Amino acid sequence: MPSAVFLRVSDLNVATWSSTHRCFLRLTSSSYFYSLWIVSEEEFIKLSKLIEPSYFKEVGVKLEIPNAELGQISKQHLLNTSDALMTVLTRWRDKQPPGADIRALLAEGLKRSDLGYLSGKLLAGSLVPNRTGAPVTLPGSQTQPLSPDQIKRCADDFKSKYRTTLCKIRADPLNPDSITQFTDMYTNLVLEEEYRQRKRPLEYKDLFDLKVNGEFPKRIMIQGEAGAGKTTFCAKIAWDWINDSPVLPKFVWVIVVPFREAKQYTIGEIAKSYLSKDNPATASQITEYIRSNPKDVFIAFDGLDEFDGKVAKQRKAGSKSECHQPKSADQTKARSESKMNKNKRQNLMQPKSSSPTSATSQPRFYSAEADGTSSERGEIALTDILCSEELAACPVLVTSRPWKVTEIRWDVSLRKLYTFIYVEGFSKENVEVYIHKYFEDNVATADQLIQLTKVNDIISENMAPYPIYIAMLCHMWKELCDEKREKFKSFQTFSQIFDEMFEFLKVHYVQKEITDLGSPSFQKHLFQIEKLMEPVAKVAFIGLQENTLIFKEGVFEQCSDSMETACRVGVLSQEKELSSIYDKSGPPLQSTIFFPHKLFQEYMAGVHLASLYELDHNEFNRLIKQVVLPRKEEFRYLLYFTVSRDKTIANHVMTLCMAQGINTQNSEDRDFLVDVSFESQDFDTAALVRSGVSSLPIHVNRDTKEHTVAGFVFTGIHLDVAKEEEEEDEEDSVSDEEDDLSWTSQPSEYLQEPHNGSVQPSRPHSWIEWCSIV
Repeated sequence: MPSAVFLRVSDLNVATWSSTHRCFLRLTSSSYFYSLWIVSEEEFIKLSKLIEPSYFKEVGVKLEIPNAELGQISKQHLLNTSDALMTVLTRWRDKQPPGADIRALLAEGLKRSDLGYLSGKLLAGSLVPNRTGAPVTLPGSQTQPLSPDQIKRCADDFKSKYRTTLCKIRADPLNPDSITQFTDMYTNLVLEEEYRQRKRPLEYKDLFDLKVNGEFPKRIMIQGEAGAGKTTFCAKIAWDWINDSPVLPKFVWVIVVPFREAKQYTIGEIAKSYLSKDNPATASQITEYIRSNPKDVFIAFDGLDEFDGKVAKQRKAGSKSECHQPKSADQTKARSESKMNKNKRQNLMQPKSSSPTSATSQPRFYSAEADGTSSERGEIALTDILCSEELAACPVLVTSRPWKVTEIRWDVSLRKLYTFIYVEGFSKENVEVYIHKYFEDNVATADQLIQLTKVNDIISENMAPYPIYIAMLCHMWKELCDEKREKFKSFQTFSQIFDEMFEFLKVHYVQKEITDLGSPSFQKHLFQIEKLMEPVAKVAFIGLQENTLIFKEGVFEQCSDSMETACRVGVLSQEKELSSIYDKSGPPLQSTIFFPHKLFQEYMAGVHLASLYELDHNEFNRLIKQVVLPRKEEFRYLLYFTVSRDKTIANHVMTLCMAQGINTQNSEDRDFLVDVSFESQDFDTAALVRSGVSSLPIHVNRDTKEHTVAGFVFTGIHLDVAKEEEEEDEEDSVSDEEDDLSWTSQPSEYLQEPHNGSVQPSRPHSWIEWCSIV
């Protein structure tokens, strides 16, 4: 088959029929050329250069090239993956029957290979510009616009979807049956705006009145730690839109996109999936409406950190981006190895249909429309929206953990596009509001827990502000007796509360069958539960490496007992539902498995990683050095949960950290090591950190996390404290409260070592309280 077949239309009416598109094209022109279904040689070359080498096998498999043939091609082009990919693409093309829609079929193969952004460009004809520099316009790209009634019907469907999914809150993070109405549990979150390298308070009601150079910012980054309420924040915006709140501008549509479910889809496909089955609006019509009316649509992307692509890297060729983010050889190597390993696991991990996630349920969507949405032209990839290369005038909000935001900050062009806002969880007052809402019918119990948050500064400063942690505390406080509640007073770290939560879940489950907690049969059953959790922990770790948070049931095919037990215990959630009438790729009844929150997956992954220290020490070292530490900010919580398992592991990991060049001379590295050391609660690990700190003053300002402040106390790097005056900003009403603290590291007199071997400050309450700058 030739690489391109051109149809010349010269004073003729030529009728052609596409079996893939099911559309009748009647072409009338003079001396004009159409390439209807064929992909040009130039486009194949462009694709072979744009597809990353790690996708070579996956693309080949999706295009149904036999493995043996792929191996031969790979050997022939050992040093040039682009040439190998070109061979794969052209061999696939030559195998297609006469009249096949090569463009649509290839686009579908790319999409199934998680290369949706290239699929969209291929369909839109924008891979290779024409001689004028504009994208090639393909026949069939005209889309009938939505009528006013259809626009309103879409809005009504979006609102209905949010009411039944996103705006339902789990009171108990691990109990799917604890769903409550939005207003029953929603509690206001603390927001702060980044202003002149500082933060200043921002009320939610003022968010949509923000102005940057006289207009509302078109790209807003909401940054928050794990469990700080980012998903709930998106739900609040959706709720206010549903209820026509005066706080929110009169947007025609609000589209909330959970990144964990939407990685390979376009904005039109995602929005289409929210519509009722009988709504005839197509993905391309939705896309064209957004394109034509960008200021009438508000898009909220939730969980950029759950998107495993590179935002800056995906930018269009020719766009100017001054990226100064340093990348070590270890980071490059780790990413490359991670991509190669991904090909071995990808088919099992990410389903085409989705399920609720996190403590707040998310909308579900499917990947295709009837008769092949993938063949519709002009779809918009999510990365193009993030980079403002598409829908530049459309207001877009993105939530993320801090480590992923760095990718935006280090790209000069991207950084100028975004306004940065922080979600800090609950204020002390709103912690009490939340607890009273949780214990609506038991004021005395609520007051007891509130009192605990007041007397234990670790809980007050490190845990209570985060909705996910206070929800866990409330859940256990409700179920446990007074004697077991006493244990709460000793909580110091995130890891301890997760340890207690998972132990609580296991005991609670076994108690349903064996009521005598002291009996041998109870302990035996508890041990069996722990063994059954081991395969689940392994899946959690494998998924975490590839940022896979939703799993196909087939992932647990070899350990179905473990999956079923984990679901009954509450560690996993499972949802079975009928497939969309548009999704022909899977069985009619599909099942997806997911952890209630990414933190729970990180905890289980930490359990697995720690187990390798004894089971396969060489593999443990390899993973720490080649996978975890090169991506240490991304895997921060994984490391927390790993070192907390055993003090020997903690000491070994800290030694590896320092051997890898992570040292206390760099302030960010130092804070990281202090945080990890604090989670370990190990004196020897703290001593390693303390020994590496110079005598130079350590500056800590109000942006330093309370967890890090507690870590400094724990390690003993906190002796001489002196306030340093900052320049007062006349425009900043809170400048007087933003003094720096300067700590000089010396051997500490404030530490004592209890009998259990952990190190605690001798003044655990007053010191942290005094150091908190509020």
